[in-house]
Amino acid sequence: MFAMIFGALFWIAGTHHVLRVDARVWRDPERADRMTAALKGFPFGTEVRRGLVRGTVLNTANMFLLGTVLMCGALWEQQGAPGEGILFWSVLACVGLTLVSVVLGLAVIWFNVPTRLVPPHMRDEVGLVTRKLRERNLRRS
Repeated sequence: MFAMIFGALFWIAGTHHVLRVDARVWRDPERADRMTAALKGFPFGTEVRRGLVRGTVLNTANMFLLGTVLMCGALWEQQGAPGEGILFWSVLACVGLTLVSVVLGLAVIWFNVPTRLVPPHMRDEVGLVTRKLRERNLRRS
C-alpha cells in the first residue's frame, strides 16, 4: 500500500517537475542560474549543482521511473510475486531504464554529454571532469 502511495507521489512530483521546472529551465538561462543557487544545501560543489540543473530532464525521468517501479512492484507483490508476467518484466525494465538514466545523468554532470538532453543555453558549458582535465593540461604546458 505504501509503495503505491509513494509511487503516486513520485508521479505527481514528476508531473510538476516536467510542467513547471523543466520547461522554465529549458527556456530561461536566469532560471537555471537561480536553481543552481537554490541547491546550496547539496553537499557537493557548484559544478555538480550546475550539472544537476543541466540534467533536469533526466531527474524528471528518474521520478517517473521510480514511481512506476514502486507501483508495478506493489501490484506484482499483491499477485504473489510470480516469476513471470507483465508486472515482473515491467519492474525489471524500469529498474534497467533507471540505471541507464543515472549513468546518463552522471555523464551530463561529468562531461556535459549527450547534449540533446541538456538545455540549449547550457550546451556550451563543460562538465566537471572535462574542466579538471583541461586545467591539468594547461598547468602542464
